Amino acid sequence: MSDQQHEGLQRLERRVEVLEQMVRQLLAAGAAPERITTAAPPASLSRRPLSTPYPAPEPHRDSPAPAPAPDLEQWFGQRGLLIVGVLALLAAAGFFLKYAIERGWIAPVVRSLLAIAAGVCLAAWGESRIRGGLRRYGAAMIGAGGGLAYLGVWAAAGPYGLVERRIGVVLLAGCTVVVTLLALRHEIEGLAIWALAGAYLAPILLAPLRPNPEAFLGYLEVIGLGTGLLAYTLTWRRTFDLALAGYFLLAAGLAGAALTSALGCWFLAAGALLTLHVTGRRAWPEARVGMLLLAWILLSVALSGVRDSPAPQRWLAIGAPFAIAALLWWQELDQNQLRAPAEALLFATHPFVLLALVRAADPRLLERAPALLPALLAVVYLGVGWARRSAPHLIMGLALAALAVAVQESAPTVALAWTALALAGLAAEQQGSRPGGRVAALGLALLAVPCLFGVALWSRPSDAATFTDPWALSLYGYIAGTALAARRWGAGWMDPSTARWTARGGELLWVLCAAAVFAGGSIELPRHFGRRAPLAGDLALSVFWLVYAAALVRIGFQRDRKDVRSAGLAVAAGAGLKIVLYDLANLEALYRIASFFALALIALAVAYAYNRRATTSSRNV
Repeated sequence: MSDQQHEGLQRLERRVEVLEQMVRQLLAAGAAPERITTAAPPASLSRRPLSTPYPAPEPHRDSPAPAPAPDLEQWFGQRGLLIVGVLALLAAAGFFLKYAIERGWIAPVVRSLLAIAAGVCLAAWGESRIRGGLRRYGAAMIGAGGGLAYLGVWAAAGPYGLVERRIGVVLLAGCTVVVTLLALRHEIEGLAIWALAGAYLAPILLAPLRPNPEAFLGYLEVIGLGTGLLAYTLTWRRTFDLALAGYFLLAAGLAGAALTSALGCWFLAAGALLTLHVTGRRAWPEARVGMLLLAWILLSVALSGVRDSPAPQRWLAIGAPFAIAALLWWQELDQNQLRAPAEALLFATHPFVLLALVRAADPRLLERAPALLPALLAVVYLGVGWARRSAPHLIMGLALAALAVAVQESAPTVALAWTALALAGLAAEQQGSRPGGRVAALGLALLAVPCLFGVALWSRPSDAATFTDPWALSLYGYIAGTALAARRWGAGWMDPSTARWTARGGELLWVLCAAAVFAGGSIELPRHFGRRAPLAGDLALSVFWLVYAAALVRIGFQRDRKDVRSAGLAVAAGAGLKIVLYDLANLEALYRIASFFALALIALAVAYAYNRRATTSSRNV
């Protein structure tokens, strides 16, 4: 084969490779094979190196055009003016009816019928607009019509008394069903929101001359709870939030007096129970936390109004917060839900909210047996935590048990009991393999410190005996309990999920124990010796600080812990400053000599220990 033939064969192979690349690119872009042309590439392609990429093919002509950018003018014309128009229509109708009522132009029957007829006509007009393709406009008209119909039925059954309340409730339910069926038929959440807004605005725009709070609460039950169930079924989040928010806020604003009764408390509980049921199946944290918080606030006000009611009504009202707590507690048995921040917040607060609500309803109940209800709740939570191996329930049970002791016993007894509960929590995790015990033990040990050295010490009588009074005995118990817990901390089973929080719990307990020894000695020794001679109390405090510092240094050398030795040196420095700045100026000669003699002995002993360690280290090297 000649060189010319060989070169021609190579050019032909390169052209075939270029054609194969073109076919692959066109097929990847979605082009049909029959539309691919087989025209030969220009001669210049034969001179290009193979590494040069071929230009990308033009986009397909049948590809859809990009969506137009949102137009503010179009949005305002379609939605903004529609909202303004419907609201203005409802306001005009309400104000007209109010104006006519004040001047006696229209009889009550005519007023109600006019509102219902106007609502039906407006809703029919909206239905025809939806069929014509104007879904948003038609939905707004149906919502406005539903609001007018609600207005007429509510006025007839409530303030005017034209029909019985039960019949009025049925008629309102019928209006709600009609509007909700239209919303379901057309699958338009905005329609449900418009209908709900019209229903909630009706009693505000046309307030009755003689309010009927009970009828208004029945109206809210039908509208708010019915729409909330619809929103749950269709997964309409905004509709549910609006339905429950209006349910609570309108009841508090327009029928607050009716809420301060047993039935009013159960009215609020019904909204909270629906919220818990719905949000237990739908991940709507804003409704779960916000509506439940709103229900708790309103319940606290409502329960305070039943204090002077007869006992049966008071007990019936107290049952409302218990029903809420029971459903929430049942949902919290699923430990996976407690990982969400909203669920963790509700879990940590609702037992204490329940106690506060019971106290708001009947303070005398808790005054007679203040520890009874917290203790019962503690037993329930501890049982669940033990049976299900649930760390949150075990921790909550120990916290409620600590609260039961706190509201019943004196401060020194509380500190001692909390120390015992900390040991019980540690034993539950170590011996019983129940998670959460170590976390509870650390929390209770930390809380016992301000209780012992704050509340208990503040309430301690000035003439109490030193070393043997309840406060001193509680101090001994706390020191022994924290030392035992610190010594046993690493033994037994440890919950892997809380290991990062409790890995250094033993060291923290040793710190608490040492701090309690230091603080207790600094309180008791000057108090004991100072009763005999004031100067002896100051000397005892200085000597105790020096001895305590020497003990820390010794322990630091034995355990090879630099932080412990540093703490001892810090205490020794504090003792030296006290002796130089305070004892030197205030103590008499003999006490001054004794103070400096103690300082000299401790300082020399500590220095000897450090020099001996340095010498031993140099020899080993």
